[in-house]
Amino acid sequence: WMTQICHQIRTGGHMDFEEIVEVCPWDILAHDCGQDLDADHVAEPRVFKSHERAKDVAKGAKYIHVCRDPTDTLVSFYKFLPAFAGIPPGAISIEEFTEAVFGGVSHSGGIWDFFMGWWERRNDPDVLWVCFEDLKKDLRGQIKRVAKFMGVELDDATLDKVEEMSSFQYMEARQKQFDEHVVFEKVRDQMGIPKDYVFGDVSVSKVRTGGGTTGGGKELPSTIAEMLANRWKVSIEEKTGLVSYAELR
Repeated sequence: WMTQICHQIRTGGHMDFEEIVEVCPWDILAHDCGQDLDADHVAEPRVFKSHERAKDVAKGAKYIHVCRDPTDTLVSFYKFLPAFAGIPPGAISIEEFTEAVFGGVSHSGGIWDFFMGWWERRNDPDVLWVCFEDLKKDLRGQIKRVAKFMGVELDDATLDKVEEMSSFQYMEARQKQFDEHVVFEKVRDQMGIPKDYVFGDVSVSKVRTGGGTTGGGKELPSTIAEMLANRWKVSIEEKTGLVSYAELR
């Protein structure tokens, strides 16, 4: 979502791409996708997507960190990652998936440590902290914040266009442009995906129908909720005194 917001802020309406990664490359997957990280972009400033921790991300840029309630993130991740990895629906339970995330199977699984790294840098002039829930509540206001951080001035007409083209409704109608299928085709052999697996049989788009919601984590089984709460206490509360995501926001 933030990738589209940034791209629309810098272009004011550009959608001439098969999938957004073509114009906003992943930092650690660009090489696999045959992209040159030093190349010019369709507009300035250049925009890259990353899930790297603050201590690992490439230096010398500005960074927009998007945080989200870990319970909602888990639900979203559970709907995305197995399908992206070619795992049939129902082949892994959410309990098994949660254990796998805790076990470090996914590079992106350590959300608490990820939060902590960026939390420590939240007041740095080159870091903008944005909450997913605030994007849902006030997209226009957050677009203004992001544009100011990017150093891009938006007149009212362009702001209107960016808001429209960054809305869930607009992006949902164009899911194919935000579903990572370009990356998938480049890395499927490395991931060991079966040749007969057809990408898209199970929707993996971040703007899939029914996606982009808040509060979904409230429906998690009590065992998982307890696991998440315990991890929060160890990784966040004991270091910051923040007892919940609501306080961290």
